[in-house]
Amino acid sequence: MYSLHQSLGGAVETKDSNSLEATLRELREETGLGIHQSRPKWIGYDPKHDCDVYVIELDIGENPQWTEQDKMGPWGIIS
Repeated sequence: MYSLHQSLGGAVETKDSNSLEATLRELREETGLGIHQSRPKWIGYDPKHDCDVYVIELDIGENPQWTEQDKMGPWGIIS
């Protein structure tokens, strides 16, 4: 899945302490990946959608799964 990206989405739930915890939880739920909290990099706030935006670069061998196909569109190619 080299050079592919996916935008995860979701809300901060009561069990999440902050947007980073929500990001890591949504990542697990939607891709099956468990990422250490030090890896996501905050890149800004999106006022249109009222959310923090993080980026995570995956290591070789980390393969996200398309776990919620009924809720997500197909992967997109980036260059």
